[in-house]
Amino acid sequence: MKRALAILLAAAIILALLAACTQGGGSSAAGGQGETFRVGAIYPLSGANALLGRQCLDAVRIAVDFINEQGGVHGMTVELFEADAPDPTAAATEAGRLIDQVGVEAIFGSLASGNSMAIAGVADRSRVHLVESGGIADQITGSGFSYVYRILDMGSLRGASGAAYLEYLGGMLGIPVHELRVAILHEDTAFGISVGVGAQAQLEQMGAQVVFNEQYNASIASMAALVLRIREAAPDVLITVSYINDAILLVDTLQRYSAMPKVFMGFGAGTTDPNFAMTVGDVSDGMFSVDMPTNLPLSTFDSDPELRATVERFRQAWLEKNPEMVNVSIAAEAAFAGAYTFLHEILPRANSLEPDDVRAAALETSLELTALGFGWDLDGSGQNLAAAANINQWQGGEIITIYPERLRTGDLINVPLPMAGR
Repeated sequence: MKRALAILLAAAIILALLAACTQGGGSSAAGGQGETFRVGAIYPLSGANALLGRQCLDAVRIAVDFINEQGGVHGMTVELFEADAPDPTAAATEAGRLIDQVGVEAIFGSLASGNSMAIAGVADRSRVHLVESGGIADQITGSGFSYVYRILDMGSLRGASGAAYLEYLGGMLGIPVHELRVAILHEDTAFGISVGVGAQAQLEQMGAQVVFNEQYNASIASMAALVLRIREAAPDVLITVSYINDAILLVDTLQRYSAMPKVFMGFGAGTTDPNFAMTVGDVSDGMFSVDMPTNLPLSTFDSDPELRATVERFRQAWLEKNPEMVNVSIAAEAAFAGAYTFLHEILPRANSLEPDDVRAAALETSLELTALGFGWDLDGSGQNLAAAANINQWQGGEIITIYPERLRTGDLINVPLPMAGR
C-alpha cells in the first residue's frame, strides 16, 4: 500500500512540474497569458555611429512602449532586448546571441548596410524577421532572403533620385545638363557602391558629364590626394556617399584646398548625422543630403488621424529623451516607423506568429501611409516599393526638405555654395 501511494505521489509531482513548464514565460506562436513576444534591436551604440545608433534605439523603445500600452501583439507583451554592433562582425555575433540564447522572433536594425547584411544572413537561416530601417544597399533585399523587410528605398534608386534633381539645380546655375560636370566620391562598402552606381547610371542617361568617379575606405586618414584630383577635374557638383568621420574630413579638406564645388550633394549616413552640421558649422548651409523624409508637417498625416496622433506623440517622447535636439533625427524617425509599422500593422494581420504567417502578412499588407510619410507595399524580396527618398538641405543646423513639393518644409538656399572655389 505504501509503495502504491509513493508511486501515485511521484506521478502527481511529475505532472505538476510538467504543467508548470508548459505554463511558463517566453514567446510562443500561439500566444497566452503570461507570455511575451521577444524582439531584438541591434544598433551601433559605440564607435563612430554611436550617436545615431542610440537615437534609433530610443525610437524603437518608444514604439515598443506604444504597442504594449495598446495591449501588445496577439495577446502578448512585447519584450525588447538590445545589442551593440559597431561593425558587421559584432552585428552577426549579436544576432546569433539574441536568436539562440534569448529567443527573439524579430530584429529591428541596423543603421548601416554592412551590419544589415550580417544580421540578415544569421536571422534568415533561423526564420527570424529583420525589419530594416537604415541600411539601403541593394543587396539587402537582393540576396534572396525570405524574412527581411525594408521600409526604405534602395541605394541605387536613391542615387538615381539625387542625380535626377541635378538637372533642376543645373538650371539654377545656368548650366545645361549636357554641360554639367559631376564628380562622384563614395565609400567602398555595399552602401556606397549601390548609391554610386545608381547615380552614375542616371547621370549617363541624362547626358551629364561624369568627370571623376572614385571610391575609398571610410577609415581613410587623409583625403588630400582625392580632393586635389577632384579640384583638377573641376566639377560643378560633387556627389558623395560617406559616414560621419569621412564626411567631416571631406568637407574640411575641400575647404583647405579651395576645392568646394558649386553643389555638394550627400546621400544619408554621414551627411545626415546631426554631428555633421554641428562640426562643420555654417559651411553646411546649402549642402544637400538625399535621404528619407524628415519632420514632415503633421498635416501630412491628416488622412489618418490615429497615425497623426501617434507621430506627434512619438516626436514629443523622443525629444524628451534627447533634449539637446531641436527635431527628431532622420535615422530615429525611420527606426520608429519600421518598428511601429511591423508591430502595429503587420503582426495583427498575421494569422499567427509563425514565421511564414508573419511573412505573408508583411507581403500582402498595403498601406497608403506610414510614419515616414510614404506607404508600405513590399515586393517578394521584402523591398518597399512605396518608399522614396527626399531632397533635403542643411539650413541653420537643421535638415529641411526641399523636394518633393508636397513634402517641402522650406526653400532652397545657397545655390551655388558661397564657398565654391574658395
